[in-house]
Amino acid sequence: MNMTEAISRLAARIKERKLRLRRHIELARLRRIRKKNVPQYTYCKNCGTRLEGMYCHHCGQYALDTEQPFWKYVRQYFENVYQFDTKVWRTLWYMFTRPGFLTAEFNAGKINSYVHPFRLYMCISVVFFAVVFMLTGDRVGDLNSMNTGHLKRRIVQQLEQPAALADTTVYLYQAPDLVKVLSMHYGIADVDSLVRYQLVDTPYGLARTTLPRLLVDSCFLHVNIDSQDWDFIRQTRAMEHLNIENWIDGKDYGPDNVAAIRAFPVDSLHVATTDGRDSLVLRPARVYVWNDTKNAEVATLQREQFTNDFLNGLSKWTPFYMMFLLPLFAFMLKVLYYRKHMPYMWHFVHAIHLNTVFLILLSIPLVPLFAYGIDDILSGGETLSYVQRKFAATTIAGFPIAMFLYMFVSFHVVYRQGWIKTLVKSVLFFATFTAIALLVAALLLLWLVVTIDAR
Repeated sequence: MNMTEAISRLAARIKERKLRLRRHIELARLRRIRKKNVPQYTYCKNCGTRLEGMYCHHCGQYALDTEQPFWKYVRQYFENVYQFDTKVWRTLWYMFTRPGFLTAEFNAGKINSYVHPFRLYMCISVVFFAVVFMLTGDRVGDLNSMNTGHLKRRIVQQLEQPAALADTTVYLYQAPDLVKVLSMHYGIADVDSLVRYQLVDTPYGLARTTLPRLLVDSCFLHVNIDSQDWDFIRQTRAMEHLNIENWIDGKDYGPDNVAAIRAFPVDSLHVATTDGRDSLVLRPARVYVWNDTKNAEVATLQREQFTNDFLNGLSKWTPFYMMFLLPLFAFMLKVLYYRKHMPYMWHFVHAIHLNTVFLILLSIPLVPLFAYGIDDILSGGETLSYVQRKFAATTIAGFPIAMFLYMFVSFHVVYRQGWIKTLVKSVLFFATFTAIALLVAALLLLWLVVTIDAR
């Protein structure tokens, strides 16, 4: 068998599979129509007209079975408002397994077999933005921690000198934040050698920190140790054999935690009680907090207020931003394929399908952002494991590639042009639309910042 015969057989199999799939879709549609065309009673309960389907042709009332269980009312609500019956699973399945198929079906007039494109997009976008901005609100602390404290320029210059050494050990709160800000905000190289820390308990709690003395003298303040941290240290040091095998609560701690607790300075005092006996009293040493401003609380509140206002603005305007991009997306498709002489609505439906897939795929790279933290991602995974860093990098880098490949195949299916020609147009469209979308997003962000600062 030569190559031509093999290609012919493959093409015949693909064509046969498409016909079989279309017959299956038509059969499912007919079954659904028959199921929904059988009312529970004969006459309309509103006007008394004899029913010929699920809707009265005289007054338009739906033939609702008022004696059905409550869960069926809920299901009918989603079916009638969002068309979310078995259609939604079929729609999503074809959307991701056959790019461009739903757009071609809609353009061919086969609308009722799937969830309407605009309804599906609206539902997905509402869920997406609600969940994203709800989770983003929980990460406001990460955003604020990236700007914690401000070092004077002379201190930064001294830290960049080879003479700067980690020569002082103190107990400091939020040591990981200090490392991230020194590295990211001030661009100090080799921060790990300047600031080394051993956590006592939580990642952003108290830590035994070794760092240059000039940092301690210039931007650290003495504070009392938190009562919970002090109770934790006393409880663990009271163990006869403090090690990672007999650690309390079965938590995942290591030798660094044990070393940080063992080295914590404690003053042992003997005081006389009312009955004249000696009583041993333990007093913890004072610890440090990283703060170089006299009005730290005011600065923190202002920073948190700005972040909250900024996120509120994003949650308000981002959906409008996406809605603005839809007609622009469709217009660019019409210009790119003007020789096809397709109605604008066909391109608009294609834009809706592609943007629905965009929102669903976008949720994947957002997972590490919310699971690990914004500051950890931006700091190069400093507190992340190797697997976590790889997962974050793969999902973030893989998202635009997956979106482009999906759009490329969808263009080929909908507009029925050769692969090479479709590839050239896909690259041109993807680059142009991405540049425009980023420009509009940058203008929106700038406008939000200026608006918030002007308040």
